[in-house]
Amino acid sequence: MKKKSLITGILMLTLIGCYNLYAQVNPYLQTPTPTSIYICWHSTDVSFTKVRYGLSEISLTQEKTGSYQNISGKIWHTVKLTNLTPDTRYYYRCISGVDSSEVYPFRSEPLPGTPGRHIRFLVLGDSRYSDTIPSHLNEVCQAMIQTLGTKYGTAWYDSVNIVMHTGDIVWKGTNIARFQNEYFTPIANLSCSVPFMVSIGNHEHESAYYFDYMKYEDFTDPAVAATAYNERFYTFDIADCRFVILNSNEHIIGAPIQSAWLDKVLAQSDTAEGIDFVFPFAHHPWHTEVWTSGNTDSVSKVFFPRFLNCNKVTQYSFGHAHDFELGTITDADPQSSNLHDFRTLLTGGGGAALTRYFAGSHDYPEIQETVDDYNYTLMDVDVDKKSYITEVYTLGKPEHQIDNQLLDAWHFRILQQPPEKPVVNAVTTENGVLLTATPMVGEDSCMSSQFQMTKTQGNYEVPVFNTIRNSEDIFENTGIPDFFPINQNAGIDLTVFEFPDSLLTQGTNYWFRARYRDDNLKWSPWSEEVTFLYTGINKLNYSSGNFNLFQNCPNPFSTSTLIGYQLSIRGFVTIKVYNPMGAEISILVNEETPPGTYTMHFPAIASRYSAGVYYVQMKCDDFIQTRKMVITK
Repeated sequence: MKKKSLITGILMLTLIGCYNLYAQVNPYLQTPTPTSIYICWHSTDVSFTKVRYGLSEISLTQEKTGSYQNISGKIWHTVKLTNLTPDTRYYYRCISGVDSSEVYPFRSEPLPGTPGRHIRFLVLGDSRYSDTIPSHLNEVCQAMIQTLGTKYGTAWYDSVNIVMHTGDIVWKGTNIARFQNEYFTPIANLSCSVPFMVSIGNHEHESAYYFDYMKYEDFTDPAVAATAYNERFYTFDIADCRFVILNSNEHIIGAPIQSAWLDKVLAQSDTAEGIDFVFPFAHHPWHTEVWTSGNTDSVSKVFFPRFLNCNKVTQYSFGHAHDFELGTITDADPQSSNLHDFRTLLTGGGGAALTRYFAGSHDYPEIQETVDDYNYTLMDVDVDKKSYITEVYTLGKPEHQIDNQLLDAWHFRILQQPPEKPVVNAVTTENGVLLTATPMVGEDSCMSSQFQMTKTQGNYEVPVFNTIRNSEDIFENTGIPDFFPINQNAGIDLTVFEFPDSLLTQGTNYWFRARYRDDNLKWSPWSEEVTFLYTGINKLNYSSGNFNLFQNCPNPFSTSTLIGYQLSIRGFVTIKVYNPMGAEISILVNEETPPGTYTMHFPAIASRYSAGVYYVQMKCDDFIQTRKMVITK
């Protein structure tokens, strides 16, 4: 990672309003609510434990006493501030005997329904060291503070609510010394003003040390708290956002008590007024493209069906692999008219040695983007608009360092309408059947198209085929020196799908339909079904004689359409397009043509052709045929 000079670092810390890096006490904020927060810190002095706080940096008029715990030789002080005023900036100082922190600010959480609020949170994971490779967590935290300062000014702590860590905060959770060295100290410039919450990773080893440090009792369901699973999974709300923290470690992910608790939480979330978004977090992925050994099928079996049943689940965040991967889980029910999809975010580039592409890496269909860089994510939820924007930032990799640049962004808007219903058609080609749909019409860009074909009208439970294709599939990169990500789907035409002849049966009727998903993860309605009788290549049920000009598809159209024709014998073919006044505007074909079936694109360039009725005419020997097509704008 790039090293900044001492002067640059001092100037940056001054600009963003952070305080003395070398204070004896480094506070760690956690478990926030609108009226309370836990403030914890390490100190060897056990004379007393207290926090002085107030609404002014120079007037800390209130005081709260807490307690300390000896965690295998590490003294962990804890004070819970209560009766706070919601959505208010406070200043505080930690004091334990002769040890003291600097004065730091934090902001209490807003009440549900507070108008005009944005809920913002950072997400990172896998920040741990290893025994041989140091972590870059310091650089990642500096980059996060730099981004917050640039976006929100010197009082950035007023504009960000929490930091969510997806686990593996230490290399080995059974070694007490690692917690302070690998986690609490490197994040001190953030944890002093913004609460951190963690979904436990496998490297924590379900250690008692971890649960001594984390104060999640207040967020644990009372029925769970009375069992051995206390604090292992929990939930909390900030305004209209519900955070569901799960445990994906072996022996716990499938525990009936966690599954029953998750069912209850999600069912209640679906009907809860004031909750618009549910954000689950855990440590493990279902699939990771870079590190396939990290795949965890239990995630898809235990978590995903439950997420799909809750309409408010919009993004599952996790780590385990040390890179960035963005995906989408689609409801598998082909009969559903309104699928509930949710995004998956692997943000495991928080500091540990990166997981890199290798021979065993695999391109999974549900993952649209994979970049093996150090990274972190910033989510911004607009409560009033019921929407969010997510940005992921990259710091590059050791051999290709990047100075905290925006890598990607995506969004979700609850109130945005889905795309319109498309119109479909089918044309037999030399290789099979070309299925086409009118271009997507909607408020957003097109992310995906889905085509389905069946032998039973109206029944797609067991389709002949069911395919979803995405505009983006970023997998692998160009390597040294630039490492540009490669979009495997670059140039794909989502309006067209060619079904191979080898999978069709002559003399059989087929039905098919299509729809689109926009970048807002909303699907259009299914198109009306179209049926066709497949009679084999060059044996179209709608052809006659030696020549045939097919009806263009789609029709009407606004940007592009397919025009096809067929010859059973060789001939000199001329195909021209005429405008509504009968004037020739384009010659598509003018040449000797052997027998076969042909298709071509005709673009309705906005600056060249206006809306209206146009005519396509084919001439070959004594054969003349004309088709009408309609351009819309």
